[in-house]
Amino acid sequence: MTTRVIVCLDGTGPDYLAATATPNLDALAAGGYHVIGEAVVPTVTNVNNTSIITASFPETHGITTNYLLDPATGEERYMESADYLLAETAFRRVSDRAGKAALFTAKDKLKSLIRDGAAIAESAEKPSPELAERIGPPPGIYTVEVNHWLLKAALETLRRDPPDFLYCSTTDYVTHTHPPESEIAQANVREIDRLIGEIVNAADDLELVVTADHGMNAKSWGLDLEAILTARGIAAQVIPIIKDRHVVHHRNLGGAAYVYLADPATEAEAAAMLREERGVEAVLDRAAAARDYRLHPGRIGNLFVLADRATVFGNLIAPRQEVTVRSHGSLHERSIPIYAVGAGPLALRARSNAEVAAWVFGRGASA
Repeated sequence: MTTRVIVCLDGTGPDYLAATATPNLDALAAGGYHVIGEAVVPTVTNVNNTSIITASFPETHGITTNYLLDPATGEERYMESADYLLAETAFRRVSDRAGKAALFTAKDKLKSLIRDGAAIAESAEKPSPELAERIGPPPGIYTVEVNHWLLKAALETLRRDPPDFLYCSTTDYVTHTHPPESEIAQANVREIDRLIGEIVNAADDLELVVTADHGMNAKSWGLDLEAILTARGIAAQVIPIIKDRHVVHHRNLGGAAYVYLADPATEAEAAAMLREERGVEAVLDRAAAARDYRLHPGRIGNLFVLADRATVFGNLIAPRQEVTVRSHGSLHERSIPIYAVGAGPLALRARSNAEVAAWVFGRGASA
C-alpha cells in the first residue's frame, strides 16, 4: 500500500534549513526533488495550509485571512471553521474513494478549519485522551518541543495503522521567537530533520512532501493603518490578516492588511495616503488584489495593503512606531522549501503551496 504524507513546517523558510545540518532532508533532495518554491499571498497560516490541503488558491477555497470582517454586519470573526471552506480537501477526496485520511496539527484552530473528510484529526493543543495516553501529554503550545511531540504522534500512527494519506502541520512559535542562527532554532531543526528521517523509514512505499506555509523575518517598524486613515478624516476598519488567538507568537502584527472603507468613494484618496507611508510596499484595490494574488473577491477589503520586509501592520499605541517582532504576511515571507520523494510528487514537481498536494487529487498541477 502506498502511504502519502505531507509535512508542513510552519514558518520555516529556507534560511532556517540552511543554518544547520539537515542530513535527512538532504537525502530527500538527493533521492527525489528539492526546490525553493512560493507560498500563497498573504503569507499566513490559514491561507497557506488551506491552499496546501485543497491544492487550490484562495479564489477557489475562500480562505483569504486568519481573521475575517463581514462588511454587511460589521462582525469580525476568526476563520477557524470548515463552514468557511469552499473547496474539497485532500482528506475528503481520499475518504470519498474509500481511503483513510489523517490530520495532525499543532494548533486546534487549523484542525477545525481543514479537517473535513479526515478519519483521524488531532491537535497538539487539544489532543484526544487516547493519543495523549499513547504518546504522553503534549508540551504547551508555546514551547520548542510541541512540534517534536506532534511529529512523533504522526510517526506513531504511520507505524501502528498507516492511513492512505496523512497531513501534519506544525506551529511557528520557534521561528517567531528565534532567528535562524540561534542555537534554539538550530536544535529545533535538527530534531525535526531526525524525525522526518524516521517518517521516511516508517513505510515501505512512501510518497512524501515536506514544505512550509510561509517564511519569517525580523520587523522593526509598525504602522496602525486605521489610526493613520482616521487622522486624515477617512473612516475605515483595518484587519491585520495575521490576527489569531495565538498573540504570543506575533502580537497580531503582520505584513499585510485588508482595509474596509466606510465610504467606497474614499478609496482613491485612502490608497494615495497609504502609499505615502514609510513601510508600505503596495496598495491594491479589490479587483487588482483578487487578480494578482488569486484571492476570493468577496472575502477581502476595498484595499489590500502589503508591507515591506521590515514593516508590520496592526493596532499600536501610536500610528507609527518602532517595533521588535519576528513576523510574516508580506511578499518577503513567500519563499518556502519543497522536498519530495515518490512517484506522485516527482511527476508533479510542485513549485508552490497550491500544487504540493495536487497528486493526491490525481492532478498534474493546481486548479
